[in-house]
Amino acid sequence: MTLIASFDKDDFRQLKQQMVKRLKQSFRKIVTKVPVISDYYQYHWLFNQNITACRGVYSTFAEALQAIPKGAKAGYNQPEIHNHRSVAKLTTAWEANEFNSQDYPVVAWLGSAFANSSTIFDIGGNVGHAYYTYKKFLQYPNDLRWIVCDIPEVIKAGEQLARKADNPGLSFTAQFADAEGAEILLTCGALQYIEPSLSEMLGQLKTKPRHILINRVPFYDGEKFITLQNIGYAFCPYKIQNRPEFIASLSSLGYELIDTWTWYRTCHIPFNPDRFVRNYYGFYLRLSD
Repeated sequence: MTLIASFDKDDFRQLKQQMVKRLKQSFRKIVTKVPVISDYYQYHWLFNQNITACRGVYSTFAEALQAIPKGAKAGYNQPEIHNHRSVAKLTTAWEANEFNSQDYPVVAWLGSAFANSSTIFDIGGNVGHAYYTYKKFLQYPNDLRWIVCDIPEVIKAGEQLARKADNPGLSFTAQFADAEGAEILLTCGALQYIEPSLSEMLGQLKTKPRHILINRVPFYDGEKFITLQNIGYAFCPYKIQNRPEFIASLSSLGYELIDTWTWYRTCHIPFNPDRFVRNYYGFYLRLSD
């Protein structure tokens, strides 16, 4: 009686919340281990709740966009991106001295590329995250030109950040055509959101970059396809490419694969086990003489 009397309404409420939480956790563990039920759970519930969750297999970006949940926004280029946690984190990363260990191969090869190159075209470079982060570890060339190419709403945030301090050589554009004359092409975690292949984009340039650095992009050995990804404030087409075909397409342009590395990150498409992505990849390619 004394023990029961010592419990008030708040104690019972907290106990109830803990029990409900444990039951939900147990239920999720059971559900995710049953193949068919797991797919239903991920397709109908997790997709709408979890950022980076994917579902569906499509042939084109347009087809994927038609499958966006009713009333939801499509694509990265939304005003909400200024308040989105990933952009907020990137805009302060250089001040917090943050560094992703997955960038070590990029930093190593970029330092080597600076021996004969000083102009970088950074596809999907966000607010200039790589520019701010890498300069803590590399001696940038005196004549550095670092051009970040991204969507208009991100560029606005990037330009605002750049004005806070002296950032020599940093500029922004929304046009891939501005890659003309760049000696280094850099892209980290962006190619999966761009419908044209990298080889198609490079084919638009009269002079191709000497160096190509790619990081954090999903690849597997099956047929290329498009899926749909939840990015939090909207939904985006998300491209999964065939790794051997991707390398072959760049080799046909005269590029030699110098190095490759993997990042352990998976991508599961419900009801499509043959489309499972086991790793994200990085590559360094150099234009043959």
